[in-house]
Amino acid sequence: TGLPYRQRTPAASRAAAMTPHHRRVPLLLGALSLAVQPTAAFYLPGVAPKEFEDGDPVQVKVNKLTSTKTQLPYDYYSLPFCRPAEVMNVAENLGEVMHGSVIQNSPYDIRMGESKFKVLCRKMLSDSEAELFAKRITDEYRVHFIMDNLPAATKMYREMADGKVVTMYDRGYALGFVAPPAAAAGAGAGAKEAAKGVPYLHNHLRFVIKFHKDESFTGARIVGF
Repeated sequence: TGLPYRQRTPAASRAAAMTPHHRRVPLLLGALSLAVQPTAAFYLPGVAPKEFEDGDPVQVKVNKLTSTKTQLPYDYYSLPFCRPAEVMNVAENLGEVMHGSVIQNSPYDIRMGESKFKVLCRKMLSDSEAELFAKRITDEYRVHFIMDNLPAATKMYREMADGKVVTMYDRGYALGFVAPPAAAAGAGAGAKEAAKGVPYLHNHLRFVIKFHKDESFTGARIVGF
């Protein structure tokens, strides 16, 4: 828009009289000159690729429990799962903080390059704890994990109407399932319990971790979980 009217010089007046096309050229040149200036980039905390050597611990974080049936999320440790010696909040990046999720550590001991089946813990549930698990299973809750900033997903196969089988992924894993009444009766459940089905807890988990190795870096990077 030029200088204020009372401060205009003859040169400024000539510039004001130029057509919009003529005035746009020096601005574009200025933008181009800025575009070629040296720049520096950085990774946000928790977002940079991380390399794991064989035997390095791979942390599994627990996020929350969600249900499309109730739409009410719960913290992971609101259920009597196995716990680490000390439960801590371990949100790393801005997205996790802004999302408001309660992301915490877990007792899972997973090492890069090692494939082992381990017992996480042994625990006797009280009647109230068992009832709480049963209620969450009946309400179709799913459990969400995070590994190296990647969400856990359950792999499923579904047959389409044309007979083609497609691979699908669902975030998290189902806390458990409710056995149909007939199956519940066959499992020895009482008449009342068998009529509405019996909840079963998924207490064995198998982690399938995909990783990538390349000559441009040392170790392996996790690319799927």
